[in-house]
Amino acid sequence: MLSGRSSYRKVTMTLRLPRALPTLPTATGRFVLTPFSTGDVQALAHILGNDEIWATGFGDGHHRPVTHDEMVCFINVRHEGLRIFAVHYTGLPGGPLFVGTTGITESHTPTQRVKIGRTIISPAFWGMNVNHEVKLALLDWVFSRGAGRVECDVDPRNHRSISSLKRFGFTVEGTRRRSSQRIDGSWRDIVVLSLLTEEWPTTRQKALLALDKPRVSLL
Repeated sequence: MLSGRSSYRKVTMTLRLPRALPTLPTATGRFVLTPFSTGDVQALAHILGNDEIWATGFGDGHHRPVTHDEMVCFINVRHEGLRIFAVHYTGLPGGPLFVGTTGITESHTPTQRVKIGRTIISPAFWGMNVNHEVKLALLDWVFSRGAGRVECDVDPRNHRSISSLKRFGFTVEGTRRRSSQRIDGSWRDIVVLSLLTEEWPTTRQKALLALDKPRVSLL
């Protein structure tokens, strides 16, 4: 049975997100979140070579990089100045395996608003509840740092992500139409989802209970 303990406490506080990110183990210990570094870029570039990821509208309207060097440049530009975690799987005898990223893309202290994103999970790990488990660890930390509202922006084509966030406890607030312009000049819509600090204790407990259910094994 998973432990319900965490650093989260429902108190009124100022939003404080440090530049230096901590290391965050997930509830089951299967994964660990560490600050994304230059040493993770090559592994992420390899994951982003999967067609399945780009088919969901990934890239915020940018063209898919053609070469490996272009992909590395794309990652560096896309992550510049953001608080990004690397996600590692701990269940292999050879040591932790890089499986993706997640992080914080925007924050606004006066309104305690935090936007999370840059979530990429290797398709080899789809079906293992990775995003669910990673979100639980990330949100525990974000809410403990004073977030009052956490937002996600999702491409309407990314049905997997939208369904996952809804099951987790996020509320779909609607679609922001004509939200941003793609490189080719066309316009893209964005589905906006949110979760509030008042909702987090109940949502967190449900998320923990969901992790107790049988999971697909990689091995």
